[in-house]
Amino acid sequence: MKDLSLYLQNRSAATAYVLLTWITLLIVYHGIYGAFFPTPQGTVGHDFEWALPAFVDGLIWFAKNGLWSVPWFTPSFCGGQPFFADPQSAYYSVPQWLTLVTDPLTASYLTLLLFTSAGYFGTYLLARRSFALPVSWAILAAALYFFNGFFAHRMIVGHTGYHGLALTPWLALALLAHSTHQRSNIGLSMLAAIIAAYWLQSGLTTLMVPAILGIVLILLVYRLRQPWSRDLPLRVLIALGISVALSASKLVASLSFYSMFQRTQYLLPGFDNPLALLGVNLFALFGPSEGAYHLANDWLVNSQVALLPHEWAYGFTMAPLLILTCARAIARGKADNRISVGHGTPDDGVGRIGRGTKSALIMAITAISLIPLSLQFYTLEMNSWLKGLPLIGATAAPIRWLIVYLPILPIATALLGRRALRDHQDHAPRLVAGCIVVLIALNLIEPRRYYADQPYRPDMLLAGYAQLAAGAATSHQIQAVGSITDPSTGATVIDQQRNDLMVAGVSQAYCYNPAFGYRLENFPRGRLVAGDVMTDSDGYLNIKNPACYVFPSENGCAPGDHFRVDQRAAAEAFVSYRPFPFVKSAMQRWADWITLVTLVGTFLFLGLAWPWAARRRGTPKALSWSDQ
Repeated sequence: MKDLSLYLQNRSAATAYVLLTWITLLIVYHGIYGAFFPTPQGTVGHDFEWALPAFVDGLIWFAKNGLWSVPWFTPSFCGGQPFFADPQSAYYSVPQWLTLVTDPLTASYLTLLLFTSAGYFGTYLLARRSFALPVSWAILAAALYFFNGFFAHRMIVGHTGYHGLALTPWLALALLAHSTHQRSNIGLSMLAAIIAAYWLQSGLTTLMVPAILGIVLILLVYRLRQPWSRDLPLRVLIALGISVALSASKLVASLSFYSMFQRTQYLLPGFDNPLALLGVNLFALFGPSEGAYHLANDWLVNSQVALLPHEWAYGFTMAPLLILTCARAIARGKADNRISVGHGTPDDGVGRIGRGTKSALIMAITAISLIPLSLQFYTLEMNSWLKGLPLIGATAAPIRWLIVYLPILPIATALLGRRALRDHQDHAPRLVAGCIVVLIALNLIEPRRYYADQPYRPDMLLAGYAQLAAGAATSHQIQAVGSITDPSTGATVIDQQRNDLMVAGVSQAYCYNPAFGYRLENFPRGRLVAGDVMTDSDGYLNIKNPACYVFPSENGCAPGDHFRVDQRAAAEAFVSYRPFPFVKSAMQRWADWITLVTLVGTFLFLGLAWPWAARRRGTPKALSWSDQ
């Protein structure tokens, strides 16, 4: 009874420390980043010009068609384009759901706070339960992950599709968690699958591969310390199968759309100096993004698209390096004292593994860790080879593969810090607290002038959202194709507000959609002109048939073709945000059924498993008294 009471006291104290640290970090986080939603000048990040109108577009579709109707296409932009099939679309995502109850800018900021907090708790649990780290070191790992520069600065500029990456620790935890119950193992596999499927549905598509490599790094580092559970391969296979099945409909549609518009026209930038490559990447991981940007500009070659400061925002600050240095110094000083009294070197608690296994694991970890650097190393021959690879050849920013390091660096810092202190863990709480203070201070003083000077003003869009949310969405429709023009010259103006015309019932002819290229290089404008969408010109209406972008052969048309006059009824339904008849490919029909059946099966399993889990008694097994 006494042991149980001690355990509960230690557990309550640990929970209090975790929550207190999170609340402190969240207050500071809000103080720093809340000022960018919007800035004092009323502006927000430039890529919100795509994200915010897309969320408003989703609100209109939901208001007219309800939850169960898939938004295959939208008339709001480019005279009509794919919606669900666009790899960057995020209709089935938290920020879209939040837009149903609050404006899209507030929804984006709430998403940032929610998902960074989820990353904090996920990292803490991963560090405690999978890596058996003491509370103080687990809190350090969680704080570092919470305050990494990637999530906040990407969200500031409007890259809302990357928010799901914060769930990486939860996915890793679902794969590594031990359970003696088969139903629990299946449930954990399904949790991992749902997170991976959410990545695809919420717009992380282009970074799915490096995100998965980040998971693999965690699994390999875990194996260095102790064996995987016997059911890990099966759990990975189940998670992979379910995630693909849940995503089959969007995956097939996106691949079909992408095959029509492969963005391979951009140069692949890199560094031809290995020292510059290493230095810039270290600065990106441990320094301020604006500093990394200026340093990179001096060395980057073969660059066609500007890689602005947010592309270099990954920083954990210098806090990880500082705590490792201090831990090593403390341990060395204590070791010198121990020599005089004859103490030996304590064991660090890491399980023994075979030399061959250890060598193979280290080689695998090294190989994966070098991939982001390899993609940025420029030689003419390697660059030509990389441009021929799927996915990589379409990117203009290989620096984004640095997300491979995001989940493992906080865990590795905590592991190395604990190992450096060895048996002097009494210093850990103070050292970790000091490190977190430094982490907060460095984030407070980091220069963010670039982020404060963002150009997009969402006033018109937010005003339109207010009217739509108040009831106007049910009658909203696109009545014309148009663009923003200079009143003095009549020339078309390409500005940040171009997609906002959708709230006025106008589909922007010169829209912003990266799927067609950053400058609409691949957009088949064709016969699209400013004017009423139902204008008859040579037997075609002034609105595109978006089915031609995804299923051209099945619908007897080419990408960018317009609705014919004899398809007026379908066109009228389309501009009114209603489903219209179109023909899907056979593969798409199969994918739709697979996703539907898997989705129903997932809900049924969770509905049955939840009551079973609630009836189970007992608390999780403690790691060890020394870890409390």
